[in-house]
Amino acid sequence: MKRIIIYLICLIIPIFPILAYTDSFNVMNSDEDFLALLDVIKNGGDKTEAEEAYAKYINKDVSNVEKSRAEYHMVRYYTDMGNKRDAQIHLDREKEYYDAIPDSASELEKRVAQADFVGAEYYLTGKLGLGMENSKLTKNLYKDFPNEFYPALQEAFRLLYTPPIAGGSTKKALKIINDMESSLSGISRLDYYSFLVAKAMALSKSDKWDESDACLDEAEKIYSFDIAVDDIRKDNKRGR
Repeated sequence: MKRIIIYLICLIIPIFPILAYTDSFNVMNSDEDFLALLDVIKNGGDKTEAEEAYAKYINKDVSNVEKSRAEYHMVRYYTDMGNKRDAQIHLDREKEYYDAIPDSASELEKRVAQADFVGAEYYLTGKLGLGMENSKLTKNLYKDFPNEFYPALQEAFRLLYTPPIAGGSTKKALKIINDMESSLSGISRLDYYSFLVAKAMALSKSDKWDESDACLDEAEKIYSFDIAVDDIRKDNKRGR
């Protein structure tokens, strides 16, 4: 019996490394100029500061994949600031960089850029068709790359924002979040922030409002400007 148990343990152990999460965008997520840009736009910096930080990064010798992802964040920043004109300008630039991504880019890079672009356009316009397209892209991206931090986070958010009748599930989102929490080594500052917000949202939807607020407190130590955080806090207050 003891030999059988040892044998079974030996079979299980090799599985664990497969479940570890990875970050294929770690070069970008550790770039000082990209991080400086995020610090401005995700802490509610003004337009002048944002455009200066943006120009410094976008004029670097970085790939079109990386430039398209920077534009994605600019679109969201200007949309949250209520400046749809500049959001549209950056959405157009994001499309240009996305279209210019070379064939040599990995499948993951191309598909993340595609999902980001559709997601950014939906965030700006609110068009239902774009939301449905983005949901499908995100779902399939996670299906093919389940152990990548970014696709996993986006799938968790998709499940949380989608109504249950359309396939949303707080329970499934929590499963992803809990799996990630056991393997956060190597996660970027940006993705860790997103992880905390996703966890806070899932806890809020599970009526665990105090725990949700605690996650948001931790998230706001990283970035302080996020409309989603304000919405979750309002939901927690109403829940009590």
